[in-house]
Amino acid sequence: MNRYIFIFFSFLAAPLWAQELNGRVMSLDAQGNMADIPGATVYYTKDKLGAPTGLDGVFKLRVRSFPGWLIIRAIGFNSDSVWVDKPQFVHVHLSADNKQLNEVKVVASPGGQDVQSIQSREILTMKTLAKAACCNLSESFETNASVSVNFTDAVTGAKQISLLGLSGTYVQTNVENIPSIRGLKSTYGLNYIPGTWIRSIDLAKGQSSVVNGYESMTGAINIELAKSDTSEVYFLNVYGNSQGRLEVNQQAAHKFNGRLSTGLLTHYSQQSTRLDGNKDGFLDLPLFDLVNVLNRWKYATDKWMVQWGGGYLRENRVSGQTNFDEQTSNRYRVYGFGSTTKRFEAFAKVARLFQTKPWKGLGLILNTANHQNDSYFAFKQYVGHEQSLYGNLIYQSIIDNTNHTWKAGASFLYDAYQERYIDSSYARTEMVPGFFGEYIWTIPNRLTVVLGNRIDFHNQLGTKWVPRAHAKWDISPTWMARASVGKGWRRVNPLAENMGFLANTRSIQLLGNLNSLEEAWNYGLTLTHDFVIANRKANVVMDYFQTDFTHQWVVDMETAHSIRMYANPGVSYAKSAQIEFNYSPLPRLEWKTAYRFQDVASDYLGENGRLRRLTKPFLNRDRVLVNVAYATKYDIWKFDLTWQWSGARRIPNAYVHTADSPTVNAPAFSMVYGQVTRQFKHWEMYVGVENLFNFTQSNPIMGASDPFARGFDATMVWGPIAGRMVYTGIRYKIN
Repeated sequence: MNRYIFIFFSFLAAPLWAQELNGRVMSLDAQGNMADIPGATVYYTKDKLGAPTGLDGVFKLRVRSFPGWLIIRAIGFNSDSVWVDKPQFVHVHLSADNKQLNEVKVVASPGGQDVQSIQSREILTMKTLAKAACCNLSESFETNASVSVNFTDAVTGAKQISLLGLSGTYVQTNVENIPSIRGLKSTYGLNYIPGTWIRSIDLAKGQSSVVNGYESMTGAINIELAKSDTSEVYFLNVYGNSQGRLEVNQQAAHKFNGRLSTGLLTHYSQQSTRLDGNKDGFLDLPLFDLVNVLNRWKYATDKWMVQWGGGYLRENRVSGQTNFDEQTSNRYRVYGFGSTTKRFEAFAKVARLFQTKPWKGLGLILNTANHQNDSYFAFKQYVGHEQSLYGNLIYQSIIDNTNHTWKAGASFLYDAYQERYIDSSYARTEMVPGFFGEYIWTIPNRLTVVLGNRIDFHNQLGTKWVPRAHAKWDISPTWMARASVGKGWRRVNPLAENMGFLANTRSIQLLGNLNSLEEAWNYGLTLTHDFVIANRKANVVMDYFQTDFTHQWVVDMETAHSIRMYANPGVSYAKSAQIEFNYSPLPRLEWKTAYRFQDVASDYLGENGRLRRLTKPFLNRDRVLVNVAYATKYDIWKFDLTWQWSGARRIPNAYVHTADSPTVNAPAFSMVYGQVTRQFKHWEMYVGVENLFNFTQSNPIMGASDPFARGFDATMVWGPIAGRMVYTGIRYKIN
């Protein structure tokens, strides 16, 4: 027994016996010039542990036993090994691999999956975004198989994404790890982020890290914008289309010295042409003008990195009947819609860097926003005002070595809402302090497990606990499995998040307590297989995710002439399965094919309080996407073609006055997108088409001939509203 006790305590004390082995990795050329090599891999074979070098080429390991071999590798350099018999500072010089540098052949992994990520994650790079016009965030997912984007109604022009069968309110959307599209911004927020500002979109399915907050239920989107120290000196994008839309985007960056830089991003867009393709007397697209400006700064040293900036946005949009004029029309006789949005936002990020300890870090994120929206739907008035403050403090380090890392921190969220609709007013103030922790255990090239927990204290909803777990298993060099489970929750904003549902003559019935939350568990499994067909790389990604709600706020349109909003009294779930195939059959030719199946249902209140389980309206069960992209040598010419097929979907039976009415289905339809790009030395020109075969929903607005009568409804949208659109544009840049 004593022997086993000794072994047990010896195991616990083993980290205390570890000794530091550190050093520096540098390059050495034939002329004797030396330079630090960041990102080199240092591996100690005796203890089977490794670490990367920092920006200054320095590494640090906690070694338990000597002697042993230290192996050093870096891309573009010959590998080296050093025999180490005691704790010491090791100075290693690597010589360039001339054979490798004489001819570099890079074969990109097909698809955009992040193979290193623990989560099921896809990265949409600038190359992917450039396959379509990508005027704003809502138009950035045309070639993506996981995300769908649809109009919420046929009047306002608002769009909403769908992921894993649920709307974008369940997706935590951040801009550089700052919560962005939420609250009052959730209605038109997808239109407010210009596509040319975006450098990459990180799309994660399932639960995200507890570090980023508690609001993720079906996934997370993080958008990285152009940086002041890495962007072009000047960038210009001018865009115009056949439907009367014009956009001008400009970006400028300047480096004052090696530490301080600034960037200015500007955007202007307008829709000035009145379109009524189906001759129903209503505009197909709203008229609007949008101005968006962002100024950002960055200051970086070896120990500190500070970023700060601010932005201002103003948008006016008008829609309704084709003869509506905002200045002269009588809103009781001519149906009109108008919306004015003003938003100011400021942010700051502070990071403490540890050059000799790259695994260690301390970061602080701060953000504040003031959002004002004034809208009217004919004679119905809506006024909304939101003030928010967000802070997140994060510290990360290791336990003994980089195989055991951890993060911990605290966050704070403040939201003050003031809303008024017709003759009713709603006001509330939310304060949510929270604490979180995350542990990551890694067996290199084999297994990674992440366990995270956070606890938040909502001043109205009480204490909420959010556990989450992720695992990645490298089954073999060609097979990889990921699994995730966790909980998320969010506060409901009934009016702000359902603005499009006001474009009708239905009565709005808010049933029950408005101080409601939504809470759900999400489970996911992803399997990735890389293989070779005819000496060309290919891969298949298969995933299944299920979301089970314990609390959900239902928007019930199943009864004619009314919209009921209430807490779901029964079962609500969303199941999503997808398979995606990526292949590059020829050099510079990429091919993606994907199929997605969704089963999403909820219990609705029927006659006499009985529950009736129905599939989610306006959501297609099946979807197929095919994308083919080809580029000539040096990307001088680029050709992109995308076909989307959307299966049938259920729509509410608006002609029957009972929630137990027979179901009605909208037909399946296809959409085709294409684009050709010609690149020159400093600029490029692109021409494209959307909705090539001109498919539109025949009657997106019910009762359009008399919008003030009972039965007028512009929210029964299941397909495209506008027809074929041809666009062109130029991109000019000075590197």
